[in-house]
Amino acid sequence: MANKQYLVLARKWRPQAFESVVGQDHITRTLKNAITSGRIHHAFLFIGSRGIGKTTTARILAKALNCLASEEPTAEPCGECSNCEAIAAGNSIDVIEIDGASNNSVEDVRELRDNIRMVPTNARYKVYIIDEVHQLSIAAFNALLKTLEEPPPHAVFILATTEAHKIPATIVSRCQRYDFRRVPVPQIIELLRGILDKEGIAATDEALHAIARAAEGGIRDSESILDELITYCDGEITFKDVFDVLGLVDWQLMHDICDAILAKDVTRQLVLVEEVVTAGKDLTQFVQELLRYFRNLLVSKTANVSELIHLPEEELAALNARAQKISLTNLIRLVEQFAELVNTFDSQLAQRIALESMLIRISKVGVEVSLDTIMEKLIALGQGGLGTGNDGASSATPSAPPATAPRPPATPAPQAATPPPPQAESPPDPTAAAPAESAPAAPAPKARIKVTPENLTRAWGAIITRTSEEDLNLGTWFSRGKALGMEGSTVSLQFSDDNPQAVSFVQDRNNQQAMVEALQRHTTNLESLDITVEEAPATQSRTAASVSSDQPYYPGTNPEEAREVLNDPGVSTVVRVFKGRIADISSVAPTDPLAPDDALDSEE
Repeated sequence: MANKQYLVLARKWRPQAFESVVGQDHITRTLKNAITSGRIHHAFLFIGSRGIGKTTTARILAKALNCLASEEPTAEPCGECSNCEAIAAGNSIDVIEIDGASNNSVEDVRELRDNIRMVPTNARYKVYIIDEVHQLSIAAFNALLKTLEEPPPHAVFILATTEAHKIPATIVSRCQRYDFRRVPVPQIIELLRGILDKEGIAATDEALHAIARAAEGGIRDSESILDELITYCDGEITFKDVFDVLGLVDWQLMHDICDAILAKDVTRQLVLVEEVVTAGKDLTQFVQELLRYFRNLLVSKTANVSELIHLPEEELAALNARAQKISLTNLIRLVEQFAELVNTFDSQLAQRIALESMLIRISKVGVEVSLDTIMEKLIALGQGGLGTGNDGASSATPSAPPATAPRPPATPAPQAATPPPPQAESPPDPTAAAPAESAPAAPAPKARIKVTPENLTRAWGAIITRTSEEDLNLGTWFSRGKALGMEGSTVSLQFSDDNPQAVSFVQDRNNQQAMVEALQRHTTNLESLDITVEEAPATQSRTAASVSSDQPYYPGTNPEEAREVLNDPGVSTVVRVFKGRIADISSVAPTDPLAPDDALDSEE
């Protein structure tokens, strides 16, 4: 027994029939139908990543063509005749397996062309299996072209490659192409469970899930990992054993890093990175595991965990608890940053510095104001206020209006503003029926505005307000522009280049068309835009360093007016939520900018 050579699982349980090939039903079915119908091509091209069954399928196809249990090719080779056994063992003289990496010269191809003319010795077909065919030289491919297009009737070529883009188009056009797919996790688990049952070895479901995920769709990789675990473990294979054998970072450390990020504890984060480096873990793999961890957090927060994440119950509970503490916007940003970090590593030193810099930036840099963040907070304000966010930051929570109350105007009027002048009431229609008490009255359509040079500033504010109600994004960015004047039906708008996001938005043709359509809906005489960009003087740019952190308004602003404006709950909420300061205060007309035409276009 001591002299008996051990056979690894990948070879011991290698599929010997089309039905045993896992995850490639679209290919095995086609090949079986071709053999049954007698439509056997003379050249096949098998494409796919490593260890998913290309060479195995090629051997089964060779057996199906040469099985002696049938008088002609069969889709179900017996596996017991001399030809089937010789092909399975790899020593058939009529099935030649060639390594394209070491036989890639013109001389090698010429020798193949000379030998292919010889008829098979014990088989119907002489089968040439060329693995890693993409490594042949261009001259070797050219030498193979004619033979591949018109081989002898007894010859069949099977070319296998992991890099299809390196195969010349002239070669691909002469072959039947078969694209092998990565095997899904459930099918790998089923295969591994079957092997363990035959071997009489126990393993937990979580351990098999971990092996299948680590294999990334490769059957051979999963069987190699399982082989190593069987040697490592004395009894049942567990989830922790997989982490130990593969050198993965323990999930408790992932939880600790997540907790440190939530607490913005930079010292703790750097200490944990030091522990990973000291333990000799590969930082590239560590960041990939971090990316997978935060991906699981994202899935846990937004989808059905049981279907998309396969972890032990205690790990799932810990994951769910942390997912509820992070806002969706921050979680997406973390996933994107870790994904970007994975692609930028080029050395261990650069890996560590890049990782530590990113963790420090996450914890120490102030609130990153992105468009997503602004939109999220604006939507929350429009729905009645902002409560305590998932990331633990408390914000203002003004009382929400009743569900049936009309939507308040986008720009709250100052408290000291005089009430609008009374509108002339239309005489009641005696024939009109009284409205039902239970049904609220439909809001009257807003009258279109007639814009003149005299009321241009006020009219532009009203147009922006109405546009914002329809499309908040459109109204927000075009509100950064200043209405300079109008010529005929064209309004001239000026934007400053110190706001590149707004300039980029308003210069987009689709956004300009949308604003033109808004002008045509809300005005009686504007039909086009003329946009100019002004270079902002350096002296006009205000930096955070020039403003006191405890002063809610910029220097130069009238303090008394600023304090009066801050008394308005809407203004104070916006300043507090967005950590902003009052830059300028301008008076508005006492009338509602959304009033009928007589408020803005009294002159005809």
